[in-house]
Amino acid sequence: MVNRRPSAGLWARSRATTDDVVTENRIATRPVSRTSAGSHTRTTSWSRTWLRCAAALALVLLATPSLAADPTHAALDAASQSLTTDPTPDTFIGELGKLFGKDAEEGEDSSVEEASAGTDDDDDDEGSIGIVGAFNGVSWFSPNSKGAALALDSDMSSLLMLSESSATLLAAASSSGQVTTACALYNKDGSFARAFMGGSVSSLNSTTVGYVFSIDGSGKIDSMAGGVNGPVNALYCDNDTQLVYVGGNFTSTVAGLTTSVATMRAVSTGSLAIYETATAAWRALSFHGLDGPVFDFTKVKDHVYAVGAFTATADNATHIALDEQPINLNACTLTGGNSAETEGFSDPHNIICTSGADSAGNTWLMRDKLPGYYRIDFPFRTTPSLLRLMNTLQDGRGTKAIRIEAAQNNQVLAMSYLDPESRTEMFCGQSCPLPQDYNWHEFRFVDNDETLANITGVIINIVDWYGMDAEVHAIDDYNSSPCSAQTIRPSSQVTGNWQQTTAASYKGAYLTLSVNRNDIASAAAQSATVTMVPFVPESGFYKVYMSIPGCQNTNTCISRTSAKVTWLMNGKHSIVTTIKQHNLVDDEVEVLSGYVPASSQNFSSAIYVQLASDGAVDPQAATVEVVVDSFRLERITSYTNLNGVLQLHDDLTSDLQVNGPLYEPLSAGLPAGSQVYSATHGVSNDTNPEDTLFLGGQFFDGEHGYYSIAQYRGDKVSALSSAGLWGDVRAMAFVGTSLYVGGSFNGTADFATALGNVGEYNTTDQTWYPMAGGVGGVVSAAVPYAPFGPRAVAFMGDFKSVYAGEAGHLLELGVEGLAMWDALAGGWTNTPFLQGQPSMLYSDSWKDGQDSVAFAAGEFTAAAALEANGAVLLTPSQNIQAIDMMGYDLQPDTEGRFMVNAGLWYAKSNGSTPALVVGGRFSTLDGGANVARLQDGKWQRLGDVGGEVLTLNNAANLLFVGGVANVSAGFTGLTVLDMDKGREYDTQRLQGPNGDSTDVRVNRVAIRADTSMVVVGGNFTAAGGMLECPYICTLDINEGQWSPLATSALIGPVTDLLFAKDSLIVAGTFKNGTQPTRYLQRYDFSTNVWSDIDGADRVPGPVTVLTAASDGTETTDGFYMTGVSMADASPYFFKYDGTTVVSPDFTIGAQSTINGLLEVPRSRIPSSVLGDSKSQELRRRSDDPVIPAGYVLAISGDLFLPSGQRASNAFFYNNEWVPFMSTVQNDGSPGYITSVFFEIPPTNVYQRQRLSVALVIIIAIAIALGITLLIVVVGLVYIYLRNRREAAATASAASAALAATTAGGTTKATLGAMALGAGAAGTRQIQSDSFHNTSMARDTWGNNAVTGEPVSFDNIAPNTGRLTSGSPIGLAGLAAAGRKAAVSSDTYVQHDTGKKRDIKYDEANESLDSIFESAAAEAEAEAENEARERAASTGSFGTDPGAAYAMPTAHHYDGKGDRSESPDYTRTSMYRSDSTNPFEQRMALRESQGTFPPAGPFGDDDGTGHIPMPSPRHMHAEHATAAALAGATAAVAAKDSRRRSESASTRHTDADYASQSPSSRPSGESSVGGGSSTHLPIRDSLKQYPAFYAKFTFSSRETGELGFRAGERVFVIDQSDEIWWMGIVDHGADQPLEQGVFPATYVNSEPPKSTDWPDLM
Repeated sequence: MVNRRPSAGLWARSRATTDDVVTENRIATRPVSRTSAGSHTRTTSWSRTWLRCAAALALVLLATPSLAADPTHAALDAASQSLTTDPTPDTFIGELGKLFGKDAEEGEDSSVEEASAGTDDDDDDEGSIGIVGAFNGVSWFSPNSKGAALALDSDMSSLLMLSESSATLLAAASSSGQVTTACALYNKDGSFARAFMGGSVSSLNSTTVGYVFSIDGSGKIDSMAGGVNGPVNALYCDNDTQLVYVGGNFTSTVAGLTTSVATMRAVSTGSLAIYETATAAWRALSFHGLDGPVFDFTKVKDHVYAVGAFTATADNATHIALDEQPINLNACTLTGGNSAETEGFSDPHNIICTSGADSAGNTWLMRDKLPGYYRIDFPFRTTPSLLRLMNTLQDGRGTKAIRIEAAQNNQVLAMSYLDPESRTEMFCGQSCPLPQDYNWHEFRFVDNDETLANITGVIINIVDWYGMDAEVHAIDDYNSSPCSAQTIRPSSQVTGNWQQTTAASYKGAYLTLSVNRNDIASAAAQSATVTMVPFVPESGFYKVYMSIPGCQNTNTCISRTSAKVTWLMNGKHSIVTTIKQHNLVDDEVEVLSGYVPASSQNFSSAIYVQLASDGAVDPQAATVEVVVDSFRLERITSYTNLNGVLQLHDDLTSDLQVNGPLYEPLSAGLPAGSQVYSATHGVSNDTNPEDTLFLGGQFFDGEHGYYSIAQYRGDKVSALSSAGLWGDVRAMAFVGTSLYVGGSFNGTADFATALGNVGEYNTTDQTWYPMAGGVGGVVSAAVPYAPFGPRAVAFMGDFKSVYAGEAGHLLELGVEGLAMWDALAGGWTNTPFLQGQPSMLYSDSWKDGQDSVAFAAGEFTAAAALEANGAVLLTPSQNIQAIDMMGYDLQPDTEGRFMVNAGLWYAKSNGSTPALVVGGRFSTLDGGANVARLQDGKWQRLGDVGGEVLTLNNAANLLFVGGVANVSAGFTGLTVLDMDKGREYDTQRLQGPNGDSTDVRVNRVAIRADTSMVVVGGNFTAAGGMLECPYICTLDINEGQWSPLATSALIGPVTDLLFAKDSLIVAGTFKNGTQPTRYLQRYDFSTNVWSDIDGADRVPGPVTVLTAASDGTETTDGFYMTGVSMADASPYFFKYDGTTVVSPDFTIGAQSTINGLLEVPRSRIPSSVLGDSKSQELRRRSDDPVIPAGYVLAISGDLFLPSGQRASNAFFYNNEWVPFMSTVQNDGSPGYITSVFFEIPPTNVYQRQRLSVALVIIIAIAIALGITLLIVVVGLVYIYLRNRREAAATASAASAALAATTAGGTTKATLGAMALGAGAAGTRQIQSDSFHNTSMARDTWGNNAVTGEPVSFDNIAPNTGRLTSGSPIGLAGLAAAGRKAAVSSDTYVQHDTGKKRDIKYDEANESLDSIFESAAAEAEAEAENEARERAASTGSFGTDPGAAYAMPTAHHYDGKGDRSESPDYTRTSMYRSDSTNPFEQRMALRESQGTFPPAGPFGDDDGTGHIPMPSPRHMHAEHATAAALAGATAAVAAKDSRRRSESASTRHTDADYASQSPSSRPSGESSVGGGSSTHLPIRDSLKQYPAFYAKFTFSSRETGELGFRAGERVFVIDQSDEIWWMGIVDHGADQPLEQGVFPATYVNSEPPKSTDWPDLM
């Protein structure tokens, strides 16, 4: 079979001929199956069918008598097979399933019984579990560790899978290459499915790989169809499409290169390849890759972006398949040279489209022992590309070698073939070998285009011949082979009067359309069309050439005109052009160029040729013609302006390719010459959130202002803030809302922010932030590290240090090319433990519901999930967690030794915050040694301990540190630290047998609860130099004194101590003369007696570890023990159950070391170890007599398990083991765990606190101050009570300001008498007709003094009424007037006599001062009784008791000194100037000088004032006045109580009430008390202070002073100063209260007396 390819043509022109194959002795035609592996052509069902039946096949027999075809042999299938490694051991979870009843594999017995369903009602234990030991890395147990805890071979490249708490070795590769990149695919449920890795690696576990491979969680490897032929730089796994994108420095897939010389050029991938996991094959790329290396991938929505150092696609004329365009050999002239004379074997046409084996009619043979040839003359000129040959085995004949020549000049053509053994391309010329078998063998024409162009035929033994260009011929017979099974093939269709034309000078035939010149525009002429449909095997950009025969061939140049060519390019575009055909000689003209989609059942491009209606016509021509021969499509490069970025649609097979290419550059790309090293994407959290593509590398754009990094948003590239970075960007990762960048740069491009090769760009505030001090070298990779959650970012590269802290205070930390950044905490943190520099670390972004795994590769000596030097936590969430900050962890001591032997959560008391304290052999960053405390993530120095620490314990504020004495370093075996004072607690030293502390060793310190006793056990004989205290001693923390326990026969060091209720269990090796050696003793504190433990004689050797046991609910007096057998030095395990020592089934390797035992509830077992159902099952089980149901025993140390596995911690239950934790040291050797301990409250102890002298002095001073304060408080209370008494007395004494006194024996009644008469019905009459007269008296508290009529007022100082001489006044009104006078003497309200007042009743004002209520009632009753007794004795009581106390008629004086009574309340003068009373003389004088001012306590509305005439003071009058000051008589109080219960609608108005006769008023009411008992209360804020009365007027002169008028009442609030007091004066309702200081001598506690009134006036 022969193919052809015209020069510079990507596709051979489709001048199709029948598939004839030229052979020398026999020609056979048969279908050829296209090899699927490695082909880079788009593979649809129809194309595969078409390729299975190649057009023409030829069997060639050279130099031997026969050449036969065997149709039973298929084409070479070189698809590579998957390569796998041996299965790895069962997973950890599987082992746990065996132990705890997980459903077993089919055919596998489970050692655990099935449990019924139930609920788990146990409470989860809170708090962390501390784990310490001699290790540098820790993981959950990995079965791949093979007992070595991931100790690795540094000469191999190890592949690891990491999770938060586990590390698994997947494979190890030879040191000939490294893995540098990876990606992963996940199942639909989010579980990990498979990882894909690449780099320069060439083999894994003795399996050859081609730079890229895949591996699953069990370590099974697949070679990915042989991989690619060059290093891989980047991988991207698309979980949506299950495609793997591969980028690097390669040219092809291995499968494509080793399958066929026909396809090896077509499968060229140019640094980019796509692997289909569904078909396990490489996908053909229509653009054939890129012209430069690819460095990274990322995906944004439905586009995958490839970035690198490239500028163009690789789809040109050299990257094509050679077997796409078969030539129809039936249209060729076939000649057999020296054909055999055997009948049925001599015809050269026998092998065209043959499908049979060697037989007559299917085989062409040559004459025996004579050379021959098979000649093919093509019907047109072409460019051959491929020859397929099959040898014959007819009668033992065959061909050893062939030679191929050009028919026109017999030039030998160079060929190449694929060596069947090495699968490499070999070249030949004069002699090309042909294997003697029934397989097809391909030979590629390798000469240049100039040599191969326009060949008219070949002389060769030919099997198959294919062209390189897509071509379609106007004559349809040339377009396809009759025996081709191709579904879609080139075709042509003619409409109209087109005629086939053959010219002697033209190689081949073509079509001609001739019409009359005048009929050019006719419908018949314009509808004449040649429709040509080429076969386009792959989408891409093409140039279309039209072959135009010269007009001289037929002497029709005068008739030639132009052709109209319409090209339906794709689903959206068609192009119409006019082609002139006036060429004299044969010519090929470029018609157009553009994108053409691959031919499919849904769409194929088409070319339509018609007569142009507007073509140029020669004036002499009578007819015009156009000709059509063929069109050739030549593949051209798709894009040349990529500039480092290519975007690919995630489905390159989509029907969308009909409308345009599914690969293209950015709409607005980077500048020319850009090299992009990294790409990532995220949603910018700025004002316009959207998916953003971030690009980093080596580029800059001065016009748009970005350097080394840019963002692609909204179809345009723009700068980040600060113009980007000054230096190269090599890696990027997007976490949260921040972009983390690594590379080789020192800051932002505007030099505003210094950055040390790493930096954070926050998309929220568009700001660059430094990452501490950065790293000390170039960063090559940055990945979000999912195992550590959504906030961790890992950086990898060529650096040995990172810088923590802040600028100016940076701490350099040593690393091995790997650093981890905590995005939330904003600092460097612990990494996975990888001892050695990694070549690759990969992890996907953290996603909820997806396995958080990572992959690492490198030449490691050891590996673990977490780097942790000697101490880690098992958190309540059941994860292993580092507890220290990077750089502040524990380090080896000065001698290079490192181990942590003990740990505890130190807490002074149950309520204090615990702190983790550890001890062993180590050092800290701040110079500490052997004991340290963790504070703020940093291990800090804690005391000076110069020897190895073996045990820790604390009693209250005392921390006991015991260990191996090192006298030269100042450590004598025991140090007690006072944690409160930060120094050592002074105790006497322990001594050994030789009298010093050299051999002292303290193995255990135990605290006896609720006492002050600390028990110390180990290897010593005395304490304090004098006290015999062999091997065990007690210390009283209060007295600081050592004491021995009761005399015992213990002779031998103590190894462990345990309190069991009121007993102390002591472990060790105890000898006493010839008696048997004992390993356990009990000391009973209740009897102070040592005793043996029942069954202890069965213990086979020294006990090294004691641990309390429980019954599942509480701790019992039982305990677990382990030690080493004296017989074979193997470990043993026993339990004391409270009665005797029992020996459970226990199997473990003899070389094991057990350091710790701990009962662990199943709630603390990680969920990946036990599922919920198994936890419930474990909780209910009770078949193990040793360990309570719901618990397992965690055993720590260096454990060699019966399964052959080695672990540092394992769960033990019913003689079944489940390895849990693995540890490893820096040198790769297994580590071990020394102690596992809970975060529990401290042991409660009794501690007597001694106070320092200074503190005693302070307390004494405090007591003295307290006593003083108490005295002051008592004094204040006394003053307060005294003031209250004075206030009460003031209320009584206020009557002096109101009562008028007269000489004893006068007939004038006192005001008090009048008040006492207010409660009875007498002969007093009320002048109702003058009730509203201006001379009517008013109650000072707002009621009419006679009728009780309310008067409107604004504040507590209402209207002041005037008592009219002779008026019968009620006590309540007069008392109120007196009370008002005591409150304020300078505020009076003048009333308009011409306007009726709007009198309102205010129920809220009915309440009286509580301070006066009881006194008023008592005084009123007493006064009334006294009045009745006096009236009875004088006989003047009569029917009206009040008459005895009638107010004397007021006397008014005219200017002549005459006195007259004024019953109508009119007067001319009130005072007599000739009176002998000095006060009355003075008042008369003032009256004569003008209107009497309202300066006194009473006043008229008209400005005249009247002073009640004084009366003799009697006790009953004072009591009555006091009652009046309280605001009511007993009768009035009764009335008030009744009125409060009445509704407002039943109350009498004041006017009605005043007009009632006494007899008509309600019982108990006084005619004087009048209507309403409403009284305004004193302001609540004033009544609590004592009231004083101004003796003089004081005018304030400075701010803060209180001014008042003589007679005003002053409420004193502060009397602390002897000279100046603080007080408050109320000037009236419409005036604010005034406060200030005033002279204390200006006031008096008593109201002003009558003798003082002249001065007050």
